[in-house]
Amino acid sequence: LMVAEWLTNSTRFCINENFPTGSPSHCYWGLPSISADDSAYDSQGYWRGYVWGPMAQLTYWSLQQYDHLESVRSARKALCVQMTAMFLNMWNKHGHVCENFSPFEDTDDCAGD
Repeated sequence: LMVAEWLTNSTRFCINENFPTGSPSHCYWGLPSISADDSAYDSQGYWRGYVWGPMAQLTYWSLQQYDHLESVRSARKALCVQMTAMFLNMWNKHGHVCENFSPFEDTDDCAGD
């Protein structure tokens, strides 16, 4: 329930099992540091919306503990696809990765590092 209600919900943490199809532009890369439907969500607010690699890693490890559940395993794999695409997008465009990333699809470079 938590995975469906929060992690893979396109209005909250936006991990998309069909990425990139259906990813909302305001939360394209997934796993913002605060739920995208929270009143405090601000994509340019450092800890209020940016996507952070260490947070993604911690989430991945947490999901691994419940990998025996299909919904969790599917969400973990989707997280990997989205985070890999996000990092490679930056690497291929600029030859570097960032401390944090804007969740918006049209982000051109590092967000707030």
